Amino acid sequence: MLHFFTGGCINCLHVLKELKRSELPEGIALVGIHTGKFAREKEDGWISELIARQGISHPVVNDADGGGGLWDGFAVRAWPTLVLVSPDGYEVARVSGEGRVTELIEAYDGRAGGDEAEATTVMPSEAGASGRAFSKIFADETHLYISDTGRNTVHICTLEGRIVETLEGFEEPQGLFAKDGRLYVADRAAGAVVVVDLETMEKKVLAKGLRSPWGVTGNDEGLQVAVAGAHQIWQVRYDGRGLGVMAGIGAEGIRDGKMRSDALFAQPTDLDWLDDVLYVVDAEGSALRAIENKEVKTPIGWDLFTYGDRDGIGEEVRIQHPEGLCAGIGGCGNHRIFLCDTYNDKVKVYDPLNGRVTTLIEGLHLPTGICKSGCFLYVTESGRDTIVRFDISSMQYERIEIE
Repeated sequence: MLHFFTGGCINCLHVLKELKRSELPEGIALVGIHTGKFAREKEDGWISELIARQGISHPVVNDADGGGGLWDGFAVRAWPTLVLVSPDGYEVARVSGEGRVTELIEAYDGRAGGDEAEATTVMPSEAGASGRAFSKIFADETHLYISDTGRNTVHICTLEGRIVETLEGFEEPQGLFAKDGRLYVADRAAGAVVVVDLETMEKKVLAKGLRSPWGVTGNDEGLQVAVAGAHQIWQVRYDGRGLGVMAGIGAEGIRDGKMRSDALFAQPTDLDWLDDVLYVVDAEGSALRAIENKEVKTPIGWDLFTYGDRDGIGEEVRIQHPEGLCAGIGGCGNHRIFLCDTYNDKVKVYDPLNGRVTTLIEGLHLPTGICKSGCFLYVTESGRDTIVRFDISSMQYERIEIE
């Protein structure tokens, strides 16, 4: 069974979970065929970190040259695709999309056997040997809140990085937002938003049934949630009532228009308010979106396959698979949007007044989460045990140990 996937695709990650839950009959060997979309996803090192982060135990082939490689050889046209191949090399069946592993198992007719195929595999990375994998981060005046997808925990730390509390029992926690003594957690693999009372540390599910909630923020009306798997923005009141779609029709793409009837998003992973505008990063669209007055607009980004690394204004700008975002309000923020240009290993700044994008921090390692407290930015680097702290006033940064 060949699983054609790419690590930046949320639907592919859903199928990985499905394959882990499924009991494959004896005689079926599972092989991952990683055909990266973005340049970064074609690197052996990036794939090895993905293997470690996702706990993949089966062989994975780096099909970097998809055009002319296995992708074209099997005429694959979409991520994710599963192909069942007989020992003599003939295709038995194929499916695309989520929730269809059982169809291939049913198509299996016992024709297993023959010699084992040889494949060049990518091994798991030793990065993050502690088991930690920091993803999202939020800060208030006194504390940092860090989601650790490697250990399925959320760490509450001082602003200097000392852990004062670790909350357990999550399933790949992602976005975080704290307000009025409560911490809200986008519990991605559980499909839920969880609220934690910061006085008693008691947890309860506020909303459930979401397809990979990845980012969360809030305003006076309630919470807004970036639901990556559904390519939508959802909302719910702080008491758990009123759960529903805020923006996006549920298909993947980059399209502006009315929030609920026209707009398309492409795997939104983070969001934050700047005044009355809700800014969203679309990872698969390499785009920055803006929701204002019931309209969705796109300050940065064009389509699912236009990406790169270029600063500038408007059509000049290119970013690559951004996964984190925060607004710069007060204390050196200067009313700008800070975003993690994840696959370019940078933090960039978007100025809504003139549309200009500039690089602020370089030399990071897959930055996925960003927040601001006073004149400091805090940035997570995926799979690392440290947090980057950037002083906006001096334009200097350091890595602080979380311990």
